[in-house]
Amino acid sequence: MNKITCICLGVRDMARSVAFYRDGLGFKTDCVEDSLRVCFFDTPGTKFELYPLDLLAEDICPDDPPAIGGGFGGITLTYNVERREEVDDVVELVRAVGGAIVKEP
Repeated sequence: MNKITCICLGVRDMARSVAFYRDGLGFKTDCVEDSLRVCFFDTPGTKFELYPLDLLAEDICPDDPPAIGGGFGGITLTYNVERREEVDDVVELVRAVGGAIVKEP
């Protein structure tokens, strides 16, 4: 199961964050604009994504987004499986070891 395919960081300022990772740290990306809705960076084995923090909270739960600064850290992890049939198995494994499913697949 050790296969996190994307780490998403919710950020308050996309332009500043893109410039920091792309221009300052030299992370490789196809993003050329600073004010984007989303920006993916190529890192070995895992994608690294920047996404507006408020939109990330809404994506988690559109009807009742988690409070920013109230326990929501603004980070999500993505685990992709090869076959649709594997999704339920992974979700049940997470539950079985005490994980909380915040947003059902």
